[in-house]
Amino acid sequence: MEAPGSPAALPPLRTPLRSVRVPGYEMDAPGLLPMHANTNLLGQNPAVLREARAVRGLESNQYPTENSETLCAALAEAHGLPRSWFVAGNGCDEIFDLLAKTFLDPGDAMAYPVPAFVMYRFYASVNLGRPVEIPLQDDGRRWSLDVEGLLATRARVIVVASPNNPTGNAFPAEQLRDLVRRAPGVVAVDEAYADFCGQNLVPETRRAPNLVVLRTFSKAHGLAGLRVGYAGAQPALSDALRRAKPPFNVSAFSERAAARALREPAFWKRSVRVLPAEREKAMAAVRALGCRTWESDANFFLMKAPRPVAEALKSRGILVRDVSRHHPSLAGCVRVTVGDAKTNRRFLKALEASL
Repeated sequence: MEAPGSPAALPPLRTPLRSVRVPGYEMDAPGLLPMHANTNLLGQNPAVLREARAVRGLESNQYPTENSETLCAALAEAHGLPRSWFVAGNGCDEIFDLLAKTFLDPGDAMAYPVPAFVMYRFYASVNLGRPVEIPLQDDGRRWSLDVEGLLATRARVIVVASPNNPTGNAFPAEQLRDLVRRAPGVVAVDEAYADFCGQNLVPETRRAPNLVVLRTFSKAHGLAGLRVGYAGAQPALSDALRRAKPPFNVSAFSERAAARALREPAFWKRSVRVLPAEREKAMAAVRALGCRTWESDANFFLMKAPRPVAEALKSRGILVRDVSRHHPSLAGCVRVTVGDAKTNRRFLKALEASL
């Protein structure tokens, strides 16, 4: 018998969690230039500051809307679809969690291409699903999608990011449509970075009852700290996601700020104009220094230097993401978030010194 006052032993963890480490992004970087997190390096979105000044009307002692109705109405207007087609989440991470909770029974396959966003495996695993990874093909310039390999898994859920993280490239829209048409289950297209290349599959949901498109306010809108993402899908699919979603999952201020960012898109327009242009300049300069890059459609690019540079750049005040451990095809690679011309010049100067 336990001695009085002694802590009781923990019950055994669920089997999938025994091999799962606490997820983390290594984000602590006081005083360092954060070119590792794929956030928006153009600064704060002024729409948030304006909403903060107008926050007197926010009753913080009361709950927010149950299902982010105000934000979903703004999304409906922006995309030209009914409000019922949208589900808001505490970042897109919560939407991925909802997808796994909603559609995966224990042992069901969730398939996705790799290298990919590392959290896909996490959400499949902790929700008792079975992660199935299908390698992307590297042709030297871009990474291509193995549609037949994904379909052969017969997965209940297929997830494809376009543009893909960490490779940076988008996949052809017709290829994604073909995958959706032929898939036996749900296809989730992660469009976190799609604003930077003009891709938008949300309208495709009109014709595809098994398609859910995920988007975020963390990147082009510059609201990463407020944690707002959303899914667009036909009502049967979006209603299914709401069955697994807790009410009040997006804070009142985050909901209001995201809705204002949609109504006041000046910062977003600047981001999708400036960052792709600066990305191309930075990549050309990186190649001139003897590094390899792959084509990118996002606000970051994948780079392989002649020697390891992540620690050398950190010692010069710049953080980049070392992705070499994420997948064998990424050996020696780092991922670099792009900013404005001044930010990129600082990075290039540090890179040249590191080489």
